[in-house]
Amino acid sequence: MEILIPMHYEPYDEFEPDNELDHLICESDKTKPLDAYHDTGVYIEEDDRENGDLLIVLGKSILNGAIRQFYISDHNYAYTRGYYQGCWEGWFNIPPKKITTAEYDCDQLLQPDLLLTTNVEKLIHAPEDFPAQNANLDNIIICMTALNGEHRVQFLIGDNHRSFWIRHHDGESWSKWSTFI
Repeated sequence: MEILIPMHYEPYDEFEPDNELDHLICESDKTKPLDAYHDTGVYIEEDDRENGDLLIVLGKSILNGAIRQFYISDHNYAYTRGYYQGCWEGWFNIPPKKITTAEYDCDQLLQPDLLLTTNVEKLIHAPEDFPAQNANLDNIIICMTALNGEHRVQFLIGDNHRSFWIRHHDGESWSKWSTFI
């Protein structure tokens, strides 16, 4: 079983943490119903399907035996946790970082991180079916790495949190992007 390295804990670039959401996710029992989600998929908040929060689950088939959940609010606040040895670890916040260059090569992201593409005019090595005119929207690129460093996964969220792509790194190069779910 591979264990994933948690994301970096670094200060927000421009974001102020949402203390109320932090408390809800990290310190309350209101997220207990999310414990049941083990299967790979994207789950959308039922009360607000157009602008609601997302729960993304990368299951054992993708992460070679581990399960990771990502909870992303409609304002791009992100939280994650893993399921190891029969129990869920605690939630922790992933501070999003804005890419500060006009062009960004997705191949250069090899370390665990969560990036926003707000100011990017061109995404290099993006999925073939990714609309080029959407590069500067608040798309999200997530990268995670197994403890052994041999297995990396990138996940791209686009189209206002409604389109998803994934790819894997084999230690030498990235696979082609494939549509997720």
